[in-house]
Amino acid sequence: MIYMTRKNIINLFILVSATLIFIGCSKQDCPEEKGFTPAKEAKLDSIFAAAMTSYEIPGAIVGIWSPEGTYVKTKGLSDLATMEPMNVNNHFRIGSLTKTFTGTIVLKLVEEGKINLDESMAHYLPQYKFPEADKITVRMLGNMTSGIFDCTRDQQWIEHNRATNWETVYTADSMVKIALPYPLNFEPGTKYNYTNTTPLILGLICESVTGKTMKQLLVEKIFEPYHLDQTIWPDNRYLPAPYSHGYSKENSTREFKDMSLMNPSFAGASGNLISNVYDLKKWIRLLGTGALYSTASHQERLNWSSVSQNAYGFALENLFGVADPEGFVLGHSGAIWGYNTMAYYIPSVDMAIVVHVNYYSRGEKLPASSLLMDMITVALD
Repeated sequence: MIYMTRKNIINLFILVSATLIFIGCSKQDCPEEKGFTPAKEAKLDSIFAAAMTSYEIPGAIVGIWSPEGTYVKTKGLSDLATMEPMNVNNHFRIGSLTKTFTGTIVLKLVEEGKINLDESMAHYLPQYKFPEADKITVRMLGNMTSGIFDCTRDQQWIEHNRATNWETVYTADSMVKIALPYPLNFEPGTKYNYTNTTPLILGLICESVTGKTMKQLLVEKIFEPYHLDQTIWPDNRYLPAPYSHGYSKENSTREFKDMSLMNPSFAGASGNLISNVYDLKKWIRLLGTGALYSTASHQERLNWSSVSQNAYGFALENLFGVADPEGFVLGHSGAIWGYNTMAYYIPSVDMAIVVHVNYYSRGEKLPASSLLMDMITVALD
C-alpha cells in the first residue's frame, strides 16, 4: 500500500504535466485517425487539464471517436509510487460497466430460447427465497425494478472488508445471500432502485440454464467473437500488465491509498471485469448500435423503465434520460474501489467516448463522470 497527501499528488501532477504525457498505441494497433480541429483539441486539452486539478485525479485517459475527429490522450500518473505516467494501453477495473456484458449474455440466451424475460427468478433459482420472488421477473432484474436490496450496502459486510483490507474471496451465491434477510425496497416493478445484487442473480440464472460459468459464457459469446482481446474476467486480484494503479481515500487522513490489489470477486457479474480504453471503444459501439444481437433484442435493451425516467433499460444507461432517440447517450458508468470508468455511445452523431480515472472512494462523487460531462459538452459543440 502507498499513501500520498493531496499536496504530494498535486506536486507530482505538475511535474508530470510538464513532460510529454500522451502515450499512444502502435501504428499497427491504432491506425492513423484524423484529429479534431486545432481549436477544439486545444479546448479539450484545457478542460482535461483543469479537471485533473479540480477533481484531484491522480491519472486519467480520455478517448473520443467520431466522424468529426479522434481524441485519445492521457494525463497524470498511473503509479504514485514510481511516478509512472498514465499509459493509454493500461488495463483497469471497469466496475459496473460489467453489467452491460452480463445483460448482453442474458439477451443472447433469450434469443437461444434458454431464458424468458417474463419468467420469474423463483422459476430459475428457487433456492433464493426472496419476498415475492415469484413476481420478480428476469426483466425486472435487468432494469433495476425488482426491489431487491443492494448487497454491497450491508454495513457488516463493508466493515468486514475494511478490516481485512478487501482480501476476502466471495462467490455470487454468498453475495446474493447477504441480501436475502432484507425486505424488498418496494413492490416488484413499481419503482426503480439501482442495486448490485440483481446482476449477480442474472449471472446465476445464465449459469443455471447453460451449465457454464459466466467467464466461459463471456469468452464464448463476447470476448472471442468480437475480438475483445484485452477484456478479462479475473480469477484473482491481479491485473495484467500494463495496468493503472487504483486509489481511494477511505481513511480519515484523506491520503491516497493504493487499492489495485483488492479482491474483486465480490463484484462478479455486477462489476469485476478488467479492460482497456481500446476494447471499451469497440464494446460501446457494438452495444450502442445493436450489433450484438437482433433488432428485437436491441429494442428490449432500449425499453426504458418509466419509473427510472427513461434513464435505465436492460442493464444499459441512457445518460440524459430522454425519450427522443436523437438525445440518446447509451452506455454505463463503472466504479469499484480505486477505479472509475465511463463509456458511452451517441447514436445520433456516431460518437464513442471512454473516460478512465484511477481514483474512486465509496460514497463520493464519481470523478470520471464529472470529467466525461466536461469533455462531452466540448466534443459535441
